[in-house]
Amino acid sequence: MFKSIQQRLLLRHPLLWNTKIVPKGVLLLTLSLCFFILGFALNGISFEESHRNFFDFDATLVLLAIVISLLVLILWLVHYFKNNVLKSFYPTSKYHVFKEWGLIFVLCFGLTTPIFWYNLGKETRYRSYFSREELEKRCATLRAGSFFLDGSYSYHEIDNNAVVEAAAADTVIVDSVETNSEVRNYFMYRGKKYKNTSLLNKNVNSYTIFDKKSDSLAIEKLKFWLVSQQKDSLKQLFTDYLKIAKEHQLESNINAEKWLTLINDYPLFEKSHTIGPQMTNDEYFPEMYNNQTVVRDTIDRYIARDKTGTEQEFYKYYVPEKQLNFNYGRMADAYIDPDITIETLIIPVYFALGLSLLILSFRVTSGRSWLIGLIAVIILNIILGICSAIITSSFTYGIGYCIAFIIVSVLFFNTVGQNRTKGYSGVVLNLFLWLLPGLIPLLYELINSYLSMQYSADYAVNFHNSKAYLFVQWMEDHVFEINWANIFLIGMAMLLIGKKIRLWRGIAEA
Repeated sequence: MFKSIQQRLLLRHPLLWNTKIVPKGVLLLTLSLCFFILGFALNGISFEESHRNFFDFDATLVLLAIVISLLVLILWLVHYFKNNVLKSFYPTSKYHVFKEWGLIFVLCFGLTTPIFWYNLGKETRYRSYFSREELEKRCATLRAGSFFLDGSYSYHEIDNNAVVEAAAADTVIVDSVETNSEVRNYFMYRGKKYKNTSLLNKNVNSYTIFDKKSDSLAIEKLKFWLVSQQKDSLKQLFTDYLKIAKEHQLESNINAEKWLTLINDYPLFEKSHTIGPQMTNDEYFPEMYNNQTVVRDTIDRYIARDKTGTEQEFYKYYVPEKQLNFNYGRMADAYIDPDITIETLIIPVYFALGLSLLILSFRVTSGRSWLIGLIAVIILNIILGICSAIITSSFTYGIGYCIAFIIVSVLFFNTVGQNRTKGYSGVVLNLFLWLLPGLIPLLYELINSYLSMQYSADYAVNFHNSKAYLFVQWMEDHVFEINWANIFLIGMAMLLIGKKIRLWRGIAEA
């Protein structure tokens, strides 16, 4: 089938035939689909895990994707470089070079995206377990349950005259005693004084699916349930929590009634029992108790040896919070903060852009000019790096880069405009193509650095309202849009430059 398609393309569309776009396109689509399926199939969630396994399939798949992409690239280049219309002076249209570069870019993009599709398959698998609404409901239950487990406490710190509030709720009353940088050992809630180690002062394990305001309101609701002794609400929360744990076949050694009894040290909640987030305490080290200032909890924890004979500290009461928090956190991240977005797609796009320009430059010039150009780029970067280190200015590299780009642009267009002999203009053309993608990002950095210096100099005059500061903030908020604009402008530039390259190919060598 491919042979007959290629034969038709040879007669009607020789450019498509020469780039092998049909067979290589089908191969790359198949490769992308395979990596998506692998990402989906190999990343099922094991709810018994409580931390990331660094010896998983990800590193192996990255290496495999690189090897396969390199093999496909080498095989394609071998066939692609057999026939060169430009070097054979075959009649071509004025947009031939741009079309050829566009096809090269598409193929290079396919070669750089297997990992993108693998990660997309992985996150699709994470999102397949629950709908967002169901996941948010479950995460809310797990977040509330974590409030009653062994974990961190809030700090009520006063810095000069500024009071740090415990939560953003109208019903919260915070003590307003003014001292100099003091951390109190108590806090006020609803007119009563509680120790910082009271259960009412606990934090929660949050998820990316919630914001800070939602966490604060959830904590306030739990505090209210405790001080108003809404035992039915607390018991229902613990029942729902343990129901989720049981659904995933995770162990706990308490039920809802026992949990409520253990934590309900009304009214001060200072002697509530410690409930562990898993069976063992990860923060235990035998030598830690050699320090006389460390007091060991002998009521709710005990020392024993595990199945391997290693000494561990065990919780007397525990629920599987570590496993639940880790795995539900992965599912929440897949919805709210995924690794694969339109922003992260720009990484393989830039790789494809750089690779396509390298291939096109070799295609339109020669191996000798290409190699000399590569050496010239390396030397240029070394010189700019040395100058930046000597001058110690954030502007040195960017300004030097822009000057070099202007020089090679003038040399190349001057050669084409005056129809001179080529000479070393092939090297100049290579430098022009290779420096083009970095021009706008470096201009962005130069403008950003200059404006940052401007508003920093006006620090004493409310720089937050200065035009320089506002423009820098706008640039930082739209950095991805600027990068996509750079890709678009490079495409438009190649549309114009392609016609000049075609004219340059017709100039005599010497």
